[in-house]
Amino acid sequence: MLIASLKPRTMGGTTNTGLLAYALARAGHRVTCYDADESLQLAAWARDVDDFPGAVHEADTPAFAEAVYPDMDHSRVNVVDAGHAENHPDIVDSVLEVADLAIVTVSPTRPDYDRLTRPERGTPLAKVIRRSASLRESGRPPVTVVLLNRCQAGSKSPSKFADLLTGGGEDGTLPRWDVLTTRIPRREAIASAVGFPCDKPERRAPYDTLVTELTRMGHLPEPGGSR
Repeated sequence: MLIASLKPRTMGGTTNTGLLAYALARAGHRVTCYDADESLQLAAWARDVDDFPGAVHEADTPAFAEAVYPDMDHSRVNVVDAGHAENHPDIVDSVLEVADLAIVTVSPTRPDYDRLTRPERGTPLAKVIRRSASLRESGRPPVTVVLLNRCQAGSKSPSKFADLLTGGGEDGTLPRWDVLTTRIPRREAIASAVGFPCDKPERRAPYDTLVTELTRMGHLPEPGGSR
């Protein structure tokens, strides 16, 4: 299967992609990653540490569906770090053409919410995902979930923005998103993870919970299986 890790212009997307890959491996999945962000941070991370859970292939090309996807081992869980959607719309379009699951990372802040729903410039990510349907064999966009990131302990903001996202905004006219109950906390050990081993408990527990939730929802195959 193929998971697309997407984000508007927000912080922490590559961090979540990498730590999700670690968690998938701990759950028993064979994992391969693809770095489709022109910054190539994920590929550099894998080069810098000894414990990264799988190969990371550079794949920052708008021909992702034609040039990268056919050569994947589809018995594995393949994870693509797709970069900021506003900056790489052609790459994101090609990734969404073949993705089985899209995970959208969003921080529970007004600027991130606005970038996702009504950006000052660029195409709203909801529209980018929706238009991918015309490119896909199923005629439907990939299953998409939102992962709230950098959530402050005790803050009301995660619940507030989860309600806005699931309810279609203040007036109910915006796209409605499926928001995961797993929330990634705001912790220095997570924020500083890129380029370092996944040897801190704080870098493990939230992502193990994420994998458990995705499996329970039927979005991940059983370890060792294919999809």
